[in-house]
Formats: sequence, C-alpha cells, structure tokens
Amino acid sequence: MPLNDWQFYVVTLVAIASIWLLKIVLLPKKKGTKTTLTVGGKPVDKKSKRKSKDCGCS
Repeated sequence: MPLNDWQFYVVTLVAIASIWLLKIVLLPKKKGTKTTLTVGGKPVDKKSKRKSKDCGCS
C-alpha cells in the first residue's frame, strides 16, 4: 500500500465521498409523521368493521 503517495489519499477520499453520496441518493429516507383519516371532520376507526351511515357528502 503506497502510504507515502498523495494520490492514494486523494483516491481514498473520492471513494469515501462517492459511497456517502450513493447512500444518500439510493437509500430510502425516513417516513414522515402519520396522520389520521377523517371523513366529514370525524376520525375513521380502522378497527370498526361496521359501516357508517354518514357518508360525509352534503
């Protein structure tokens, strides 16, 4: 390994920067905050299987 050669350090830094850039571009970002679903201003319960008579259309 040419530890006394300045080109070795330049290429190493470029390789590290390239890997870091690929990580940023290719890996998915963190998801945002979750929100609740509302119909007509009222929250919809996912666990409730019964259908609401209020369709929210006026």
